[in-house]
Amino acid sequence: MNEKEICPICGEGHVTDHVDQVEAEYKGHKGNVPLHYQLCDACMSDSAGAVQMRANKRGMVAFRKQVDRLLSGAEILALRKRYGLNQQQAARLFGGGPVAFSKYENDDVAHSEAMDKLLRLVLRSEAAYWELVGQEGMTAELRHAVADKDLAQEPKPVQAPASPLDSNELRAKLAERQLTPADVAAAVDWARAKASIT
Repeated sequence: MNEKEICPICGEGHVTDHVDQVEAEYKGHKGNVPLHYQLCDACMSDSAGAVQMRANKRGMVAFRKQVDRLLSGAEILALRKRYGLNQQQAARLFGGGPVAFSKYENDDVAHSEAMDKLLRLVLRSEAAYWELVGQEGMTAELRHAVADKDLAQEPKPVQAPASPLDSNELRAKLAERQLTPADVAAAVDWARAKASIT
């Protein structure tokens, strides 16, 4: 049988965990977020310890991501699993630091808008994913990561004859990080068209 936690305020009662929904506001948007706390059965005081404060912070970060139209922690986790990446590989591939993806997936921090755009690009385009893998020198390491999945095909070089850029120009601009939104859109459109044909 579990011992109940003693109230940190009165020292006599026992606390139980509670969660309420409270209204939060961020950038003019209102929404409900979970509020985690403990309630004492003797003095009726409510308090929040480290566990509850972490859960409250994660709820608020998730709400802010939603308002900012950033991928949620669950969506980032799904992307990472789709490509068979562990968190360290994802951090090396996309950037953000050694524990960034743990923080993004648990809604401990909000990722940048630039990171969000990169993640959304590889969500839409497997060709863009493999280009990035090649650019970062991780092809051999990551090819085996998808071997058990439907993505286990050879990485396809990006060749966009219908695009204003040929594949060499696209690779050069990607390597120099000089892609414009129009370049990315053209490559994505090409990849979608090619995928629908093959």
